[in-house]
Amino acid sequence: MTNTEVGGVVDTMSTADAMSTVDTMGTVADAAREQTGAGDDAWVIETLRRYEPATMHTQHPVVWDRASGSRVFDRQGRSWLDWTSGILTANAGHARPEVVEAVKAQAQQGLLHAYMFPTRVRARVVRALAELTGFPQCVLYTTGAEAVEGALKISRRYARARGRRAVVVTFDGAFHGRTLGAQLAGGLPAQRDWTPECDDVFLRVPYPERGREWSPEVIEEALREIGAGPEDVACVVGELYQGSTLRLLDPAAGRALREWCTRHGALLVFDEIQSGFGRTGALFAYEHIGVRPDLLLCAKGLSGSLPVSAVLIGDPRFTEGLRPGELTSTHSGNPVALAATEANLALFADGTLVAEAARRGRRLADGLAEWAGRRPGGRRIVGTMGMIAGVVFTKDDGSFDPRTARRAVAECVASGLLLCVPSTLGGAMIKIMPPVTTSEAELAEALAIFTAASDAVQPA
Repeated sequence: MTNTEVGGVVDTMSTADAMSTVDTMGTVADAAREQTGAGDDAWVIETLRRYEPATMHTQHPVVWDRASGSRVFDRQGRSWLDWTSGILTANAGHARPEVVEAVKAQAQQGLLHAYMFPTRVRARVVRALAELTGFPQCVLYTTGAEAVEGALKISRRYARARGRRAVVVTFDGAFHGRTLGAQLAGGLPAQRDWTPECDDVFLRVPYPERGREWSPEVIEEALREIGAGPEDVACVVGELYQGSTLRLLDPAAGRALREWCTRHGALLVFDEIQSGFGRTGALFAYEHIGVRPDLLLCAKGLSGSLPVSAVLIGDPRFTEGLRPGELTSTHSGNPVALAATEANLALFADGTLVAEAARRGRRLADGLAEWAGRRPGGRRIVGTMGMIAGVVFTKDDGSFDPRTARRAVAECVASGLLLCVPSTLGGAMIKIMPPVTTSEAELAEALAIFTAASDAVQPA
């Protein structure tokens, strides 16, 4: 795991800044006309622009037709090396044959939905998850945000049953999803300004960032400010790698956090929605620091393609007091999605893909570090953890430079490399998330495209 100093940066954009970012990230229609020209792709972009809110259109207008392995294709036969993995979903590559065949077989069986009635594939998946991870229980959902909501319910119900106030402790800079509970738990102020004030329930404290002194005392200080104590905490929710800020959890702080939660009877929840299933060079990122959570949140790379998420539960006692049906969801346990999940889990069973992620991750980190070193003085900030990375461009005065990030992405797309710019850090960060199955040759090609395109818009 490597990380270049980010200076404790979090997303503190004002509403005006955020709107400016949306405006400059693009009138997608204008970019679409330039990139796609006439024909079917332009029709897709124009139709989406007409019938969807502008807030949906933040990425470069490449109209996907199919994807395979590490490449995305449009209908004209153009292809791009994919450094998005469908936002950390296609860890084992797009349209992995084993996954495709499993989906086809389940669909041909004639069972596309079953609500919460038992199915064989659901039984096989929950057993496979338990055997792979060592967590004895799990609850299946569809999205990462839904898993976060489930974990919050489990934690707060468990705390209330023991007479606790059920405070949820999270960290600044965190991103846990876009539903109400997930954003209340998040630590990005600009994304939380639409939510109600619940600061007596959702308590945010400084992130235990690698290389900075941190103690659980900061939690106790924050609790005292709201008239609470450690005995009032339901759970502490954290990420090993903050995808919104590039920061990494300090191993010593992680161990101190584990000890504090155990001592005070609070559940430790790790959100590994982005970092799970080989992405960081371990099956889960918590393995890097040797700290096991009470609840583990999974999604994205869990199925490799379809909407599946899970809350993995370390002790059945945590769910004993829940009423029947309290954790159910209409589409959780969907048979087709779980067929993909079962096939995808089998790919990670022997550790080969995880080992590949570790090797490729070192190569990716070295390549990005060499590129960042061409422009000294903090103009290029890089954070990496296995096969996930973020690159932030800054101006001479140290402020974020979203315009350069977008120009770099446009240059990369024109040269055959697909990248993503999330809204965090003012749109100044490029996320780099290749499939862990990316070959050495593909990784070298993509690094060459990225460095050349970035040097073109911000000369070394």
